[in-house]
Amino acid sequence: MSKQVFTTDYINLLLALLHINTVTPMETGVKSETLKAQQLYADYALSQFNGMCDIVYHASSNPHVLQSEHIPLTIRERARQMGDLFWNNQPNLVLRFGKERSIEETLMFNFHMDTVAGLLPVTFDGKKFCGRGAVDMKGPGVAVLAGIEAALNQKNDLLDDLSIVVQCVSGEEGGAMGIYGTKSLVEQGYFGRFNLFVEPSDGVYFDHSSTSMTARIDVIGNDSTDDAPHNGHNATLLLGYLSQWLLKKLSTRIEERGGKMCLAGVHTGHMHNKVFGTGQLLMNFAYVENKDGDRIKNWVETEVDQALTHFRQEFSALPSALLTVKETQDICRLTWMKHGLPVLSNRNLEIEQFLGQLGFVRNSEKQLNNAFTCDAMWAQRSDIYTVVYGPGSLNHNNAHAEGEFITLKELEAYSSNIGDLLVAYSNLSLKKELRI
Repeated sequence: MSKQVFTTDYINLLLALLHINTVTPMETGVKSETLKAQQLYADYALSQFNGMCDIVYHASSNPHVLQSEHIPLTIRERARQMGDLFWNNQPNLVLRFGKERSIEETLMFNFHMDTVAGLLPVTFDGKKFCGRGAVDMKGPGVAVLAGIEAALNQKNDLLDDLSIVVQCVSGEEGGAMGIYGTKSLVEQGYFGRFNLFVEPSDGVYFDHSSTSMTARIDVIGNDSTDDAPHNGHNATLLLGYLSQWLLKKLSTRIEERGGKMCLAGVHTGHMHNKVFGTGQLLMNFAYVENKDGDRIKNWVETEVDQALTHFRQEFSALPSALLTVKETQDICRLTWMKHGLPVLSNRNLEIEQFLGQLGFVRNSEKQLNNAFTCDAMWAQRSDIYTVVYGPGSLNHNNAHAEGEFITLKELEAYSSNIGDLLVAYSNLSLKKELRI
């Protein structure tokens, strides 16, 4: 496509969205303006596409979704803390271009409107957008609309036999894992034979990714003054020991299975003149095969037991650690905040060949570490195909960090790719001819 696709109208839409606070309540515990941002996005689509687009769903998930199996504990805790406010400002939006059709005649795009915490100044210098959500995912989400418009400009009968669904979800960031966003929409039937999840994928698409599990180790004991350290439980000593033990014993084993171990935060206290009896250690584990999730869980539980045994042996002769040693089993607890979630794992040789002919590059199994956990794991079954593909990179474009950005050139290229994809998909009638 030689004509500019990401036009001034889309530039202005993105800037308006970047100025709206859509930080997930999962990270802040306070209300966001996701509803406002989604309504702006929907209003633009309804106006720009003049009768070709409809809002088919715009509502919050039912709290009953948290009764399902393997719901992360952090979601339950935040929902309980915030009550109705948690649900009321985190709706999900579904737009449909063209009339309602069967799954075989539907193509779905998914992107999330919520962002991580840490609002940033919004700027655009004619070449680069800066602001929270620029690359993850407001910029790419706007580029999807630009791509759909470009496709319709090339092929005005595009929607005669193709339905395009756009999911604009909440509940992706902050460990929400799509539970009350994407998962809920897919269970209601809002997906297609081919589904594209828009995420910064660094120039490739992937159809096999990791997912993650989170462990928390709490020490709940008694504090003591620095004048009598032997009278308290030393959470700092115990959690520090566990941190080192678990990293040494587990990280290599997990990496050999294609996974990752993140030894995250350890916290007990900030004062220098007391022994802290209470503290917490957080760890995250990524895995690329569902069976490895159970394997890692067993490894962690076994090694925690081993570490506590060795801790008691190693520090039993130190008076200042004696109370901690004696009561280790009573004050130390392992809790799985998140586990049992599926990985994305699906293939379709025909559609892969089709994407290859358009210049799309598939991430190979040898580079699964390039893929990452996202909502796409909820959109897989035997008769559909789901991939993750988007502009920019989580690392290079500073997603989740200071200076998050995306360039106009990246958005223009992505919009053009989406337009070409839709036209080619329609021309080849893949939705009818390919068999998964």
